[in-house]
Amino acid sequence: MPATEAWAILAAAGAACIAAVELFLRWPFIARIEAVNRVSHRVLDTVRSERISDHWKEQVLPRYAGRILLASLQLAGLLVLWLAAVSAVYVLVAAAISRDWAFATESLASGRVQLLLVGLGVGWGFIRSRIGGNGATEDYSPASKMLHRLALDSLGVRDLSCRVDQALAGKKVRTTTVQQPVYVTGLARAGTTIVLESLYASGEFASLTYRSMPFVMAPWTWGAMAGSGRNDGEKRERAHGDRIRIGQDSPEAFEEVFWNTYTGRDTLVPGGLKPAGEPNNALLERYRDWVRRILARDQRRTGLAQPRRYLAKNNNHVLRIDALRAAFPDAIIVTPFRDPLRHALSLLRQHQRFLARHGQDPFALEYMNWLGHHEFGAGHRPFLVGDQQRPENAGALLDPRYWLDYWTEVHAWLLETHGDQLIWLDYEQLCTTPGRALAELASRLGLPTDALADQAAGISAPAPIDTAGLDITVPGRTEALYQALRTRAARD
Repeated sequence: MPATEAWAILAAAGAACIAAVELFLRWPFIARIEAVNRVSHRVLDTVRSERISDHWKEQVLPRYAGRILLASLQLAGLLVLWLAAVSAVYVLVAAAISRDWAFATESLASGRVQLLLVGLGVGWGFIRSRIGGNGATEDYSPASKMLHRLALDSLGVRDLSCRVDQALAGKKVRTTTVQQPVYVTGLARAGTTIVLESLYASGEFASLTYRSMPFVMAPWTWGAMAGSGRNDGEKRERAHGDRIRIGQDSPEAFEEVFWNTYTGRDTLVPGGLKPAGEPNNALLERYRDWVRRILARDQRRTGLAQPRRYLAKNNNHVLRIDALRAAFPDAIIVTPFRDPLRHALSLLRQHQRFLARHGQDPFALEYMNWLGHHEFGAGHRPFLVGDQQRPENAGALLDPRYWLDYWTEVHAWLLETHGDQLIWLDYEQLCTTPGRALAELASRLGLPTDALADQAAGISAPAPIDTAGLDITVPGRTEALYQALRTRAARD
């Protein structure tokens, strides 16, 4: 191929890809996709609802079908215009450089040129998603928001990205071993993030990080594109306002994206989150393969002879401990717990904080829902264990008694159903004597007792919570349960 034609193809492809991404950001693609998705969810909710009569379903479903058809036609029309505009940019640039209209139009039909367009388009989209935003601090540019919606909002996209990633990884990961993975789970605000970061900083573990976003389901492929060779960037305090600073390479609880993709319909119910049912073998093997891809990508990045141990934090794993045991029988599960009254007040404070944030920034609520973070805020969904139910009156969530009862029901259920399967970690002890607590934890995890010593200096007591003037008494059952957990933690 003459040099002029080669340069024409490269320049035209680059211009077309920039145009494709920029037009996608500015045209209402997301709005049209969300319109189809929104009506589709209404159809599913209507069909599944036992409170809606068959007669009424017959009346409304044709209307919904009409709405889906209209929204789909609008999306298709927009897509045709978009493809025409991108093609026009390519042909015009290629023709201007090569001075050959026939070559410009014929080259666009070439399979190699189309692959080049896809590759450059993905690359420019990735660059644009990093301009003006920092995923680790939840400060997102419009391009980054678009990319997150594409990757996380659609169950079909999540499943497809997982399957494609699995196919691309192929035999490279099948021999990767997963030995004694460590899971950190429990109620939010009990120190789960502190434990996660302390373990990860030891260098003994591989985990999902903010750099894994938004294509969490494709750790092998996306991990290669977003690899951590780049600088971690400036660390900033996370949205919780709790002094914990995070960056692109900080570990975070992203595992729920996998479970929501394949079991979300079973656990996510209108009133909250219910315990997971018994997983089937196909799901467990898919999960094992996904974890192997995370470890294999980490091993390739670090150049280590053996893969590191897998580490994951997921508060929702409280509801699927049996599934984790079924996937990895040698898994170790760490559950921090905290003084019930202080824990309840901390949860309430975060609930109020995120209610305000979600009211100001709808994307922040979408983001938390995509990740399965329903701990507090407008998307709060409690664990439906024991007698726990989500109050119909939202105002009840502003009463510390709700969160105190929630603490009691969850920990009583955990102690009864999985008490001997968990490593209970006393949050108060962790804050007051971090060196001792981390040394004991390291020993329980099969690490050298000094493996976490460097992390002890970064742990301190949380900001004090003012309990003066509170007309609330910790129930005897709650206090007895707390003391039982402290005894269990000290004994273990």
